[in-house]
Amino acid sequence: MHVKRRERRRHRRLRLRLPVRLACGKGSGKPPQERVTNNVSAGGMYLQVPRGRAPACQTEVVFEMHVPPGAGYSASAGKIKGAGRVVRSEPLPQGAVGLAVQFTNRLALEF
Repeated sequence: MHVKRRERRRHRRLRLRLPVRLACGKGSGKPPQERVTNNVSAGGMYLQVPRGRAPACQTEVVFEMHVPPGAGYSASAGKIKGAGRVVRSEPLPQGAVGLAVQFTNRLALEF
């Protein structure tokens, strides 16, 4: 018997692969990581990090996404800056961890 799971997401996810610089909150001592998002929504993002570099759930993070120029939204490259919290962490193959980051403040757009 197949049981349908109730969708809990409030925002539609877009499969955007954007370069992102991710850093743990103040005092973590961990250097920032250069990664690529798997998807992004108005409420958060999902990305993969190496297992040894994954912040724990509930860790506060800051990030900067780089958005390339594109027809319909911007003639020049831009950045999206913000802060978030790791709300889910899941082991993936090849020594990676999938992180779901929920945005915790209004995003700053620089185009």
